Amino acid sequence: MTLLDQIDKPQDLHGLSIEELAIVAREVRELIIDTIGEIGGHFGANLGACELAVAIHSLLDSPRDKILWDVGHQAYPHKILTGRRELLPTIRTYGGLHPFCSISESEHDIMGAGHASTAISYAVGLKEAMRRGVGEDGKVVAVVGDGALTGGVAFEALSNAGGLETPLVIVINDNGMSISPNVGALSSYFNRMRLNPKVHRKWEDFEEGLVKLPGVLGEKLERLGPIWKESLKAYWAPGLFFEELGLAYVGVVDGHDMHALRKAISEALAAERPVVVHVKTVKGKGFAPAEDGGLEGMEKWHAAKPASIVGRLPAKAKASSGGSASAGAPKLQYTKVFGDALVAECRRDGRIAGITAAMNTGTGLDILQRELPERYFDVGIAEQHGVLLASGLALQGMRPVVAIYSTFLQRGFDQIVHDVCLQQLPVTFAMDRAGLVGDDGATHHGVFDISYLRPLPHIVLM
Repeated sequence: MTLLDQIDKPQDLHGLSIEELAIVAREVRELIIDTIGEIGGHFGANLGACELAVAIHSLLDSPRDKILWDVGHQAYPHKILTGRRELLPTIRTYGGLHPFCSISESEHDIMGAGHASTAISYAVGLKEAMRRGVGEDGKVVAVVGDGALTGGVAFEALSNAGGLETPLVIVINDNGMSISPNVGALSSYFNRMRLNPKVHRKWEDFEEGLVKLPGVLGEKLERLGPIWKESLKAYWAPGLFFEELGLAYVGVVDGHDMHALRKAISEALAAERPVVVHVKTVKGKGFAPAEDGGLEGMEKWHAAKPASIVGRLPAKAKASSGGSASAGAPKLQYTKVFGDALVAECRRDGRIAGITAAMNTGTGLDILQRELPERYFDVGIAEQHGVLLASGLALQGMRPVVAIYSTFLQRGFDQIVHDVCLQQLPVTFAMDRAGLVGDDGATHHGVFDISYLRPLPHIVLM
């Protein structure tokens, strides 16, 4: 029996040593590789979040304490640790586990998710309700990926959390940005100092002391005080942006070091103010083709099909898997047909350009990016801006094509109404994944587009 076999609820982690928690994380990772190797599913981000999920659950008392996983494609370890280990093979199947977090599935899934950048707003609302005596009090932790921070709503929530001084913890699971961690005793020291209210009081006492110094010396030192403070913060704090919003910042923390994770998160939980903990993880940790990047790049391993995983497993694991490494000749897909056609149209007409919101491969715009990069725009997880960018291009005489999943176009609805249709601008929306999409579940079905677009003026639906 493995250690993981003994974890039926998060509280079973509470009595384990650091070494045992690290073993549990490794066993969670092995289970994900073995299971997703057979059935497919979100892969890379989950492998990178194993230590993080174990560390958080070992420090909190879920569901009294609220843990929110943004989007949910990094929440497989969370599902495994919250009593759903045996059900993991049913994920993304009819009647099985939801591919993302689902309120109806488990009391440990605090929010329903599927679209990015929403968890921080949920977290602020939860904690502010607790502060007003509504519901049971507890800690609140939101886990967001670095990609989700390209969504504007995440920054709206960060600004609000800082303004309200909401005591919550925001863990940034950074598996894509090339940020080197600050290491050594000084980094640890300044992380502690930023969270320690005594330090803030001592600085205030120091500033008051400067005022009391006699004559011109006191006046000069008093004027220099804020400059010294901001200079030190800028030098020692890579998270100065968050500090300026009113959130304390701790990082960068090795997301695969159980001791470092628990230390940083426990200090953040004790701070009683909004704290950002910046954690650096490796997408695809423990699976060499994903961890090393490979020719296909990291995007391939965000979500993987069984054959692609099995073909790269060690011989022993491959033999035990039901997947097949070879599926015959590839079929021509609509996405590639569209991508090739858009490139051809761009070559024919110099006014045409393509816009995607962080889904270049899924929409076929990776072909345009490769062939005509000057006609390609990737706005990140920022659908509202993507539609507005298209409006600006169209105003200047271009003919933009916004290639987007149907479910994500909903996020830019106001801009479609106000900035495209009412202005009668020549913007084309090429919607992928329309209709029922199957294993990604209700949050990703593209079933509302015709209904919400038909009433709009000056629009043609084809």
